[in-house]
Amino acid sequence: RMLWNLKVFEMRCCSTPLIVGDLAIASSGSGGGGNHLVAVRIPKQEGELPEEVYRIDRGAPYVPTPVLRGNRLFMVDDKGIASCVVAETGDVIWSKRVGGNYSASPVVIGDHLLLINLDGEATILEAGDDYKELAKFSLGGPVGATPAVVDGYLLLRVGERLVCLSIK
Repeated sequence: RMLWNLKVFEMRCCSTPLIVGDLAIASSGSGGGGNHLVAVRIPKQEGELPEEVYRIDRGAPYVPTPVLRGNRLFMVDDKGIASCVVAETGDVIWSKRVGGNYSASPVVIGDHLLLINLDGEATILEAGDDYKELAKFSLGGPVGATPAVVDGYLLLRVGERLVCLSIK
């Protein structure tokens, strides 16, 4: 049975929702723009109503799912704008164009943020309150899927190849 619902989306949803404390965070949009990311306070008990806490309309992703590190939400929109926001409030700490088009979600590896665009260009940023680009390099082919990180390895699909990289 449905426990609660709240109409907050005007377009399609592709990314995966996140739960951050008592917030459900998800995005909606289209390939043509108008994307938005919305945080909804989850009701604590039956009969309580959900509440929209914040909405981000600039730099919001449509396909890539944001990633959480501490209380910071890191995201990249489909057109290459990376952002860091306070997860509980939606306050933008920084936002910067990294370039390229994205469908892969960002991943956090330790204190680094990995972004990979559709052309297979990887950007490594510091996963912190200051925008700091640490490296940029090509993976040698297109990347559309989010990589998996496990036990010091990065597993990703590059074109028609499955690639495993050591990240130690």
